[in-house]
Amino acid sequence: MSVSLSSVFVTLPLLAHAPNGVAPASSLLALAPAGDTTAAPTQDEETAEEEEDEPKTRRPRRQRGLVVRGYGKTGTVGLPGIGFGGGLSVGWMRKRFRLDLMGGGQLNRSAWYPGNTVGGDFSLWRAGVRACLNLGSGRVSTPICGGVDGGLVTATGVGVDSAVTERQPWASGFGDIDLVWHVLPNVGLVTTSRWMVPFVRRQYYVGERGTLVTTPSFGVEIGLGVELILP
Repeated sequence: MSVSLSSVFVTLPLLAHAPNGVAPASSLLALAPAGDTTAAPTQDEETAEEEEDEPKTRRPRRQRGLVVRGYGKTGTVGLPGIGFGGGLSVGWMRKRFRLDLMGGGQLNRSAWYPGNTVGGDFSLWRAGVRACLNLGSGRVSTPICGGVDGGLVTATGVGVDSAVTERQPWASGFGDIDLVWHVLPNVGLVTTSRWMVPFVRRQYYVGERGTLVTTPSFGVEIGLGVELILP
């Protein structure tokens, strides 16, 4: 026991008289130069930054709701030559099924007897219904449709003293193939094509000059449009 106490008494004076430049280990750690105090990003923070750098996922297109479409068309339907027209449609869509009510018209077209002095002006107004199987995925859909339409063909004589206007009923069956590019979830750009067969063919003439126009037995239309899908 006496040896141990003497060792302690010897050690204490040595520590008390130690040079001021030598510090205990704890003091040396406290006086060490500070490094970069910026905390390293955690794994969650790195993941969040990566997600911000990645483009946001586009919302899927709407596949159900009320569909309103406006369109312009050109083709050889019911009237002489190639003409232009347009129309509107309102429909209901639910995933793969679609039902549309459509209405539209063709601008006046003219047909002439030889000599281009006597002839007739023609116009067509119609309304119809169609049912569609809505195919496709992602930003592009392809409605494949079938339907019927009906209306009136108006014909007026031109180049005669007493011009007569005649109105005849129109009816046809048709098939449509559309391509819709959904630029937004509820907005689509449309290209459409239609093949149509009239149920009755008509003949038109002016005075006693013989047949001026016989409505064609087959017609084709192509068009462009925009549609809006309402919730």
